[in-house]
Amino acid sequence: MFPKNVKTTLLCGSKDLSKSFMFEAATYWAEEGQWVVYITPIPLEKQPAACHDRRNPSVTALKLMRFIYLSDYEALVEQLCKLHTYAAVPSVLLIDDLDDYLLNDEAPGDDNSRSRIARICALILHSMNSCSRILKKNVHVCIWTSSSLINNFIQTIYFRNIWNLTEKEDGKVILVERCSIRSSLEQSYIYYKFQDGMRVLQQILGDSVEI
Repeated sequence: MFPKNVKTTLLCGSKDLSKSFMFEAATYWAEEGQWVVYITPIPLEKQPAACHDRRNPSVTALKLMRFIYLSDYEALVEQLCKLHTYAAVPSVLLIDDLDDYLLNDEAPGDDNSRSRIARICALILHSMNSCSRILKKNVHVCIWTSSSLINNFIQTIYFRNIWNLTEKEDGKVILVERCSIRSSLEQSYIYYKFQDGMRVLQQILGDSVEI
């Protein structure tokens, strides 16, 4: 299920951590000159807490970041189908808290729920594959999940890189661990988190290469 031209990453962790890490991802890609579409169910009221070594995004980078606030699954599907028609076709798609769009009356582990998750993941890949063909270059997808795709076999079907983010020591430490699918190489980061949410990278464990 991995189109070689679509680089996929899944971040698994608490909702409390998502805004900070996802905004940092958006800033990174925009600073690299990529057009970024950032989809979220809840508007960002302020700039999330950052890593200590990251500057605020430049004016140029902010112009490359498009924030879209979508309230439900149907709105997300509609927007994904239109990505390739944007005047500025995105080369990076970020979806914060995908679970908000997947919540329904079905039990989390039943067949209907799994089918719904699989459909949206397939649509995400298809949409960005279309963008890649138009742009004639590789594109990137980064999704945040706090429940639906955690420990779910579907994650290994649609995502090449999977990272687990866990808070330790009463929330003072954040452990970021890569889950290797096709390689024995693993990589982990340990962050210290201050009361204001700012993170300081303390230690890098192991090494990895792109799969």
